[in-house]
Amino acid sequence: MRDFSITGIPTKDYYDFHDENESRIMFGSTAVYASAALAKQGANVVFSGPISRDLDKKLLTPLTDYGVKFDLLEVDGQQAWLRLVFAEGGQVTFFEIDLALGQNFKVGQLKENFWDGRVCWIGTAPQLYQRSVAAEGQRRGCEVVLSPQGDFGNDFQQFSQLLEHLDFINVNTAEMAALGDGQLMTGIGLVREVNPKLQILLTRGRNGAWFIRQNELFSIPAIPQKESEFLVGAGDTYAATFHYHRIQGEPIPVCLQRATAAADLKIRGFSYTTMGNLDEVLARTAELAPRLPVEHAIWGSPEAIRWIEEEEPDWTQFGEPD
Repeated sequence: MRDFSITGIPTKDYYDFHDENESRIMFGSTAVYASAALAKQGANVVFSGPISRDLDKKLLTPLTDYGVKFDLLEVDGQQAWLRLVFAEGGQVTFFEIDLALGQNFKVGQLKENFWDGRVCWIGTAPQLYQRSVAAEGQRRGCEVVLSPQGDFGNDFQQFSQLLEHLDFINVNTAEMAALGDGQLMTGIGLVREVNPKLQILLTRGRNGAWFIRQNELFSIPAIPQKESEFLVGAGDTYAATFHYHRIQGEPIPVCLQRATAAADLKIRGFSYTTMGNLDEVLARTAELAPRLPVEHAIWGSPEAIRWIEEEEPDWTQFGEPD
């Protein structure tokens, strides 16, 4: 059984920098970034999704060099695409995405061996596709992980139809607060009411991250970082690293520390080209661990409630177009 089967609608990504006349073009999407981070660390991972027959397959080369295995369905139509525009300081000033041919992709188009993964990971995709994959993954006994990237906005009713099929979600505080009409505690409460067993990896921007499961809350600080175009994909790297080491039986504090180290390595450079391999992640973790104490609180305790009520969601992470 492979470690991860990952799906979503892959995009042809255009990155526009303030001092460059032409776009940098990569094969991307949140699920592709997660696949790259996993493969670079040695995970057995396959990515499946639709691409246009006209897509330049050379865009896949950096990812296959990392060890990502692709099982892509070539179809007629416009390739899904993403455009990001960066200001001089690295801030994203414009974001646009079109899932194009991915709007019509169906769960039945995934090959049978897709379901051989221990973890079924779902990235950006139409909501109906996400629900269908999650339900089928649950039926087949996979651990189902979702990285929604703000796909549901504040539409909790739509999101609730997916929640019951999930084991884990990877979200940031702004996404969670949006589900609770701007209130972080409300969003967490709604999600846990629908699925009390759901485990939540909740990134907090410059404040670090939380991991919530049943009656436990783990908290880890962040390593301070400057605003940079290199931050793109750091959250996907964080989540991928956390789950890879989790399924290998590492304690949650260790998983959080290694995830932080991997994200720190990723922002050395553009896109997935500077993601760390396993040796680099372990070495960076050993270096950073003294600065990354992991605190633990009982869910519902005064301490846990205080942590959440004092949190200011990082709306710059929300991922919605301007």
